Amino acid sequence: MPWSKLPPNSTRLDRRLFAHIAAALIPLAALAFLLSYSDLERRSQEEHRRFLDYARLIGQSSAKAIARAEGYASALTSQDPQVLGDCRRVFSAMREDLIEATELAIFRGEVPVCSLGLGEDGQVVQRPLGTPGDAVSGPSAKTITISRTNEASGTRIDIGLRPQTLLIAPITATAATNIGFALVDKNSAVLASHVYEENDIGNFLQIVGETRADGADFSESDRGWFVGSSVLPGTEYRVVTASRSSEHRLELWLTVMRALLPPLILLAVVFVVLRYGIQRFLLRYLSHIYSTFRQYGTGNTRARVGQLAGAAPEIDLLGVTFDMMADRIERRTHDTEAALAEQRRLSRELHHRIKNTLQMIISLVSMQRRDATGPREKAALRVTLERILAISAAYRVSYASTEGTNVALTALVHEVVEALRGPATLPQGRVRIQTNAGANAAEIDLDRAIPLAFILAELLPPRFDCLLPGEVLTIELAGADRIAMVISGASQINDTLDGNETGTPASLRSRLVHAYLHQLDATCGMEDATARLEIPLHPVPGPQASASMH
Repeated sequence: MPWSKLPPNSTRLDRRLFAHIAAALIPLAALAFLLSYSDLERRSQEEHRRFLDYARLIGQSSAKAIARAEGYASALTSQDPQVLGDCRRVFSAMREDLIEATELAIFRGEVPVCSLGLGEDGQVVQRPLGTPGDAVSGPSAKTITISRTNEASGTRIDIGLRPQTLLIAPITATAATNIGFALVDKNSAVLASHVYEENDIGNFLQIVGETRADGADFSESDRGWFVGSSVLPGTEYRVVTASRSSEHRLELWLTVMRALLPPLILLAVVFVVLRYGIQRFLLRYLSHIYSTFRQYGTGNTRARVGQLAGAAPEIDLLGVTFDMMADRIERRTHDTEAALAEQRRLSRELHHRIKNTLQMIISLVSMQRRDATGPREKAALRVTLERILAISAAYRVSYASTEGTNVALTALVHEVVEALRGPATLPQGRVRIQTNAGANAAEIDLDRAIPLAFILAELLPPRFDCLLPGEVLTIELAGADRIAMVISGASQINDTLDGNETGTPASLRSRLVHAYLHQLDATCGMEDATARLEIPLHPVPGPQASASMH
């Protein structure tokens, strides 16, 4: 907002501010209530889902136990009759696989062979011959009987599962502490139940008995209970969950009150502070200063606060300070940009002259090599030429970059390889360079690129010369902050870089490679015909570690 358009009359501004705050109070309060109400609905839906999720979890776990019992009974019907004759051994083996099983009956045709079960003390006892559970009574003794018959052999296996075990095992996996659980049959008869609050057992069992098998998955009873029901897959049994809803309602309404109270208090505080303090003494001046800051921040470097007539001296001093700072920044920015432009020009001129000088040296060495007559003289000049070509390749890649300081690693390797192929008269297809995504994005500064180029100039030419017909030299680059370079393919190379195995001093080539590795804090390992370089792209802080050779 321009300074000229600010209201000059503070009383009028105060009245307008009062009206705006009063108008904003109603929608903000309504918004807070809507947020609280939506939170109430969300919590209610979460409560519904939680009940059903608990019921489904227990139902799925119980259904899996029943399915395991059915599979186990089917497997027993296929056993040799002599094996089934040892009932106690079969019962013990069944208990190891089915902890929920408490009774076992074996029939041959319709003739009972044996019937075993667990007594109240946990010991295996003989049951009266018949189906499991026939000789016991009472809700706590009810069992779920799984029966399977082999029509070919006439063998029938009945396994009795204790409903309470089916129910309790998955309950321990839930975080429920105020919910009742029950396993009921198709007639709504309770086979097993579990309630955390002992005084709720009667009401809970009554609620469970009133649920219908064909009823809704979730309902709220007249007694103030939430009730959820889920069918065990593949069976006629259901899992029923229930909990008192009054506690949840109270908790949710308390949440509503907690959600409403902070925004109301905040609105009252904001109204009082703005009405009697900030707007009258600060806000209209700070708005102008903020507008100037925003213009300056968006690129208008000529924006200034100017004189704040009628403002407090401290606020006026803030505007004057900003104007002085902006003027100094503008002058220094202009000087800095001019200096940077001159520095870039000089840097690129320097790189250009270095590149031209290196190219002239390369031409002179190449001509001298062509005129040389002795093999040793030609070999020495070739080594010199290769080292100069490596330096030139590094500068050429650096000169092609924007700033001339950082070098793309893959471009550097490509340039060095292309430069070194010339003296070796090696066709382009005999060298393959492979990179991953990290290596493609990697950059190295010029001070580290030149030693790396020197190392390649010492490692690659001997391998170029040892390539057999049909062999291809492969250079693999991988990594991001630390590059692993693997050079392989020359099967006849025998390069240890030691040169002192017989006690003779190390060669110049070996000393140079060691020096460059030390400068880069890199490592180089040789194994048969493969060389592996580990090169950090950035200098390691602290004292440089010595390069290691393997």
